[in-house]
Amino acid sequence: MAFIPWWKNEKDNIEESASQLDLLQPSQELAPPRKRVDGAIVFKRFTKSIQDNGGDDEAYQDAIEAETDELFGCTVRELYQSTGGKRNRRATLPQPAQEAYMVNESISANELERQVGTLGGESQEEVNAKIAAVVRQQAKQTRKWLPW
Repeated sequence: MAFIPWWKNEKDNIEESASQLDLLQPSQELAPPRKRVDGAIVFKRFTKSIQDNGGDDEAYQDAIEAETDELFGCTVRELYQSTGGKRNRRATLPQPAQEAYMVNESISANELERQVGTLGGESQEEVNAKIAAVVRQQAKQTRKWLPW
């Protein structure tokens, strides 16, 4: 399915539940809220997709370490130290690094959302490992598109 048909379908689903009633005229559709997408919004969706798959706080760390290793070929600590960034503040990383994280986390969130309910495991460690494996696999694919 191409984007426009998908978007129209999504828009129809949203609008079914949102309309503005007018006493004198037929109800009017409410436009879905729009906002600029930035790294914080992408990261929030990414972390929610991890949580929705049963990941805990360790799953977030494992996923980010796996992602960073695949995208940049280093650890999170090395990335921040080498680029002069301040730890846990992605806005201090160089723009290409921020963009790489955003792209990969958006794609990873799509994949994790698609797999909700299917990543289970015998233990929390297994669940976390499966989530990190999905993120790592997506990062391997994303890395192919990056200039470094």
